[in-house]
Amino acid sequence: MSWCWLARCGEPGTGAVASATLSQLDGRSAGLLAAWEHDGDPPAGSAKVDPRAIDPDGDEAVVSLVLAPDRVWLPFDDPAVSGAIRAVLALPAAEVLSTLLLRDDRFVGALTAVRGAATQRLDDDPFGVIFPALRLRVGPGLLGRMPPPVGPSMQRYGSGSPWPWERFGV
Repeated sequence: MSWCWLARCGEPGTGAVASATLSQLDGRSAGLLAAWEHDGDPPAGSAKVDPRAIDPDGDEAVVSLVLAPDRVWLPFDDPAVSGAIRAVLALPAAEVLSTLLLRDDRFVGALTAVRGAATQRLDDDPFGVIFPALRLRVGPGLLGRMPPPVGPSMQRYGSGSPWPWERFGV
């Protein structure tokens, strides 16, 4: 499994494979969220995201976007991250769920997306206990749908891949 870059930005720039407008729930603009292939040239502040989260034909969604402050990160194996993953596995599945990584081992956030009436799923985002969570609306053209994570697995498939992944091995 490879990964994509994901960044909140003012404009998608060149090479983005998908992007969508971000807005506050009250409709105020909050910039853009964009994705690039793993071998692309993303802007500063980008993080690794599970590529299954990205779909240029995806519908609008409401997200909990958890982002670490600049130059702040936790080891992926930190007990706070493990605890958040355990808590996520106990919740109803979201349509999109991925941790956000720097390098292969630095947790810098998470992306959880739902559609329709399921927005209460985002009320108590376990990753939002680690870093601030923003509740935003993402326009069409960026987020797809992912299979729910297989529990109780908390390990990543390869240290360079964001969690979750649905199986071990090849």
